Amino acid sequence: MILLKTPRGQIKLSYSSNLVSALKVFARFDPATKAWISDVGVPCWFAYLFKLNVPDCVRDVPQGRWWRGVAYMWGLGEDEVKKKACFTVERWQRTTCEEYCEKKCVGAWDSDRCEERCVERCEEEGWRTAVKVQQEVCLAKKADDGSWQVPRGLVPLFGRTMPKFAELGSPLMHPDLRFYQVDVLHSAWYMLESVGAATIQMATGAGKSYVSGYLAKLLAERGYHVYLTAMQLDLVYQLREFAEKWGAPADKIHAVTVQTLYRRLTGRSIAEEAEHEEDKEAASAYADESEMTEDEFSIFTNEKKVAIIMDEAHHVPARTVKEVMSAAGGGWALRVGLTATPWRNDNRDLEIYAYAGVVVEPRITSSFLIEHDFAVPVEIRVVKAPKCLSEKVNGAEGWAKELKALVECEARNRLIVDLALKAEKPVLVITNRVKHAELLGKMLKEAGLRVEVVTGAVKGEVRKKIYDDLREGRIETLVATTIADEGLDLPPLRSLVIAVGGRSKTRTLQRIGRLVRPYPGKKIAVAYELEDPTGFARQHLHERLKLYKSEPYWHVVHL
Repeated sequence: MILLKTPRGQIKLSYSSNLVSALKVFARFDPATKAWISDVGVPCWFAYLFKLNVPDCVRDVPQGRWWRGVAYMWGLGEDEVKKKACFTVERWQRTTCEEYCEKKCVGAWDSDRCEERCVERCEEEGWRTAVKVQQEVCLAKKADDGSWQVPRGLVPLFGRTMPKFAELGSPLMHPDLRFYQVDVLHSAWYMLESVGAATIQMATGAGKSYVSGYLAKLLAERGYHVYLTAMQLDLVYQLREFAEKWGAPADKIHAVTVQTLYRRLTGRSIAEEAEHEEDKEAASAYADESEMTEDEFSIFTNEKKVAIIMDEAHHVPARTVKEVMSAAGGGWALRVGLTATPWRNDNRDLEIYAYAGVVVEPRITSSFLIEHDFAVPVEIRVVKAPKCLSEKVNGAEGWAKELKALVECEARNRLIVDLALKAEKPVLVITNRVKHAELLGKMLKEAGLRVEVVTGAVKGEVRKKIYDDLREGRIETLVATTIADEGLDLPPLRSLVIAVGGRSKTRTLQRIGRLVRPYPGKKIAVAYELEDPTGFARQHLHERLKLYKSEPYWHVVHL
């Protein structure tokens, strides 16, 4: 028998390990009286969970406790957990010819005959068969004591009362901050105090690095060691530069790439460990190394008063990045994610919020900035491209074949060069293949333009010099691979030519975002899209056009 003493009297309870675990959330054990003491009374969630008849139960009593990166929460239902902490992803699974053909022939006029012929060809030609399967991923799990272990960042989704994660005090806002930046900082500060995690959505040109620098200063002044991190070295430098401009204490600010943190934690590289296609591309394109002292690494893993601010937080769902976020401060670190696009192509958005925090309001979009004269309007001009592939292709191998044909198509490449020549300078030309970037760079130089090519093979320090040359007018054309999709701060850019696109929601919006930063004399920014007559490239373009229409101040024009 367990005795619970409250301000309104005492209650006798039948012993169970689950009940004792729940009591620890709001009551303390008194060895002298061998009773549990609750100064707040009996919480309603506790009464409901253990079927107690307590008419005067107390609401707004903490319903869980914090432990490193998770909350142990009581009174959650399985349906609620599934709805708020689980999601479904698609993955490829190797299969037999029979299983593959059965799925392929669904809906065929003569499905039996279709399957028969399909299996025959599959076995004769040695097809490598795979089918897409649905897999449920749940980020919360039930503990042995009956509570639910919920990732810290997802706690706000459940709307339960929890103790404060951190006591940070009231932040003082600087008058140089824009009105919406103040609103975002206040919201992020509240969420950091509440659950220790917050994701900030700010479109290109909104001052994401500017805001993160001020946030780093506020946290450092409160004794936190703040780790500013990103995949790219130039982004890390940019974050540190803004923190320094705001006057953050230098001994509390640490700028280091995710790649370096992961290698120090595990001895392995991000590129070796990437599992999903989106993460593999990011790792191969721009996973840079940086310097980190032994003291900095020791503080990162062992000190409790640590904060980690990660730029381009849509990469958080990568297993390697999650491991870095989880290790910060021994799991107790305050976590902040920064991104213009807090979502994923692979439906793993929920993992961003689980590890970096839910997105705080207001969410600053490109159209919001244009409407308030903080960014320039964008016109997206769709240009018809020549036919480069005569045969119809299907599947992943078909897309690879089509892509090869596109990047090697002389007529199409000549069109790209012509668009760059007539575009207002400086102009950025983006492709997703290194050899294509190098070929276009060569053709543009031969056409008389001052051009540089930037790929993942170009080191961070060299990239920084090239970007400085463009800002200062020493070059007028930049050809880049996907490394230019994120964090590229080039306000002078007036034009963009998308040589080869894709259907990534994140990259689609961020590419156009390169153009919207205001600059003296810049009234409008122009992006050129190529409309191929057939194939995957045409499908991908139509998907990108739908996304462009989600921004009211981006105008699409078909030439």
